[in-house]
Amino acid sequence: MTALLTEAEAAERLRLAPRTLRELRSKGKITYVKLTARNIAYRPEDCDEYVALCIQRQQLVADPLAGGRRRVVRGPAAGGEIVPFSQRNKR
Repeated sequence: MTALLTEAEAAERLRLAPRTLRELRSKGKITYVKLTARNIAYRPEDCDEYVALCIQRQQLVADPLAGGRRRVVRGPAAGGEIVPFSQRNKR
């Protein structure tokens, strides 16, 4: 039988506040075990699965001004258009 974690133990394992864990549960973002109407538990593998779903990688883009080094680019700047300062208000 799998050991079950209490809400406090699962929150500590995930390094979250218990309230945040409850919000994740209510949004369906983490799996849980409903033992009774008021007794909720979590399996360790469900906590690990949630962490695996949260892993993200950043996109690295070559920066021509950096001499071949790479930098992290987030959001619309990755494909943005460069406009000379003198023409920026003319658009």
